[in-house]
Amino acid sequence: MMRKILALLVLISVGALAQEIPAPQGYVSDYAEVLTPQTRDKLTALLQELEQKTTAQIAVLTVKTTQPYDDFEYALKVFDSWKIGQKGKDNGALFFVAVEDRRVRIVTGYGLEGILPDGRVGAILDEFVLPEFREGRFDEGISKGVWAVALIIAKDAGVELTGQAPVDIERVTNPSPIALVVALIILFLIVSLMIRYGARRERHSTTIPWWIWLAGSGGGRSWRGGSFGGFGGGFSRGGFGGFGGGRTGGGGAGRGW
Repeated sequence: MMRKILALLVLISVGALAQEIPAPQGYVSDYAEVLTPQTRDKLTALLQELEQKTTAQIAVLTVKTTQPYDDFEYALKVFDSWKIGQKGKDNGALFFVAVEDRRVRIVTGYGLEGILPDGRVGAILDEFVLPEFREGRFDEGISKGVWAVALIIAKDAGVELTGQAPVDIERVTNPSPIALVVALIILFLIVSLMIRYGARRERHSTTIPWWIWLAGSGGGRSWRGGSFGGFGGGFSRGGFGGFGGGRTGGGGAGRGW
């Protein structure tokens, strides 16, 4: 809930930081200058192919620092300014790195939250990105992280991407039995507490049963921000032509290294 509120406040105030949001240089905007030209070209080709085959859009942005803002606020403002993903589908993702702050974050659009929930995004960062970043290998870490996100999107769309993938997404798409048991225990405890809370309220006043409220809420992010301008048109086979009008509610995950 707190993250929803923060996302709403950040998106409402996007105009105040407009002059500080860098313009996209294409699929890959390396303002921190940590990528080699070869890596940038390979990622550009990968992301163009992904958009052509699935309509999903991934943007990569590196900066030196987000100060005085934290990486979450800054990444949300970038996403809303660039409008990554197709309008109406909201199938965009931002792979964001603040080098001097030692922060990395993947932000997903509404349309990708089903296949890229927060836990899976965090697992991508933990498994493929952070080990490389801790050794100063930004090329490898960014490549692996972007490839992982692209492969999950492609798999869901039933298409294959060309090129040699440097990661095995099965390592982050198949939860371990222990993780499932822990998740079930946590879910059981939450439901038990909600039942007790609902029973106490029922004794004191007439109210909507907790399970109806939960079903109505959808258990996810329900607020969708408005439009604040951005880039129109979408991509073409000739290269980068701007992003398509996608939106985010702040889904994804971030890490420090």
